Amino acid sequence: MIGEILVVVLLVKVYDLIRSLAAVRAVPARRHGAGILSVERLLHLDWESAGNRWLTSHPPLGLAAAYWYEAAHVLVTLGVLVWCYVVRPDLYRPMRNALVITNVVGMTVFFLFPVMPPRLLPGGGYTDSVADAGFGTTHGGPVPADQYAAMPSLHLAWAVWTACVAAALLASRRGRALCYLYTLTTAVVVVVTANHFILDVVAGVAVGLGAIAVARALPLVSGPLAHRIRRCGNTATNALGSSGTRTVTSRYPTTAATAVAGEIPTAMRPPSRVTSSAPMPPGDGTAADQTIR
Repeated sequence: MIGEILVVVLLVKVYDLIRSLAAVRAVPARRHGAGILSVERLLHLDWESAGNRWLTSHPPLGLAAAYWYEAAHVLVTLGVLVWCYVVRPDLYRPMRNALVITNVVGMTVFFLFPVMPPRLLPGGGYTDSVADAGFGTTHGGPVPADQYAAMPSLHLAWAVWTACVAAALLASRRGRALCYLYTLTTAVVVVVTANHFILDVVAGVAVGLGAIAVARALPLVSGPLAHRIRRCGNTATNALGSSGTRTVTSRYPTTAATAVAGEIPTAMRPPSRVTSSAPMPPGDGTAADQTIR
């Protein structure tokens, strides 16, 4: 548990370090954000402005979306993580690793490819719904949000992780459907609040699914290898034995069981030195009929 706390602290420190470089990242972040919007226009995926205007015209929904954006991201994810730890300890380790991989990939992209969200683009005309709900332009929280970390959307990466883990813990089909509805709701919220582009959402989903795939594949590499190592160790222990019996390479077939027991296999036994009589010719079986050669 101490190790996991240290991992969390390290990730927060790295995130805070990247965020502190905001002044250096501002120009490329603006350029990258404008570029993503241009690509979306070519693909007819620039739905952020229309969605943001619709949400602004419905204040109660705007307030609900702002609280969803601020609270669900952390509370639901941590809740599912603890739930997995208690109910499925066998699943917990790879899924915890997947969450760590998600954050490492996300922060690497934030540093190398900063992206300004729609709400900060100059002349975009977007309304910061989360700031209007009282969370401030930095969106509050114990750790101030990185303003140039739109791509990929970690809100979506975490939501995908949460849905996949919760669905694995639930038996009912309806419960699993609600898990995926949570991901869909999060995708809509981050777009209409002008915090992410559509392509940010796509990238976040890809990162979340990719991290889960990698984390689940890792035991397939290390597990059988560890099993083979243990099996080899057990074989060596059985072959040598506590009595110091040594195994000898021979052209005669043998088994570990006979070597340990100290028995000599039949194929390795020397031929008998007792000379047997030649076959008796047909007769009445009396001594007179037997010929000693």
